[in-house]
Amino acid sequence: MLVDADGVFRKGLAALIGSTSGMDVVGEASTGQEAIDRFRLCQPDVTLVDLVLRDMTGERLMSAIRCLTTQARIVVLAPAGSDGSAGRALAAGAQAYLLKTSPIDELVDSIHAVHAGHHRIDADVARQLSAPRRGKCLSERELDVLRGVAAGLENKQIAQRLGLSPETIKEYLSNVVATLHASNRAHAIAIAKKRGLLCRQVQSSVHRL
Repeated sequence: MLVDADGVFRKGLAALIGSTSGMDVVGEASTGQEAIDRFRLCQPDVTLVDLVLRDMTGERLMSAIRCLTTQARIVVLAPAGSDGSAGRALAAGAQAYLLKTSPIDELVDSIHAVHAGHHRIDADVARQLSAPRRGKCLSERELDVLRGVAAGLENKQIAQRLGLSPETIKEYLSNVVATLHASNRAHAIAIAKKRGLLCRQVQSSVHRL
């Protein structure tokens, strides 16, 4: 089953996988709730999940699917540059973390591996995860949300500009606060500024979002 908000990408991926021997696409979904409903109906062997959905984060969707069955096999297909979410995705139950730019052969091999009970992770992402860090990183999407808050925008305004739901924005902010070990949003902004994560982009975020 394929879960991705981008209909063009999803249809293209469905065509590629559908033409692969031994594989069939049994369901598609563009939102988290739709994915949960389709998962109950289709009971797919492997589910490919995008991390950015309109109504919920990919991590929340994976947790919901895992609540339906702990045997769920999940492959995350993430946009390039979102490796900061890899740790949370794997912790939420993903058996594989690949980038949307991954070659189709690598994706097919990973689907087979996950179906067999193994784990796969993009090589570049794996290197970045294992590299020494001064602190946990935020994904670019989380930074976008935090920049919006720092610019004085409300959750609904940030949601509208990013094409997400207010509930998803709230989840992103909760992740940001937890990742930075902050006590609240204001503290998270202060920590991010101190680390240079928001450097000179806060003032222009209203126009960029």
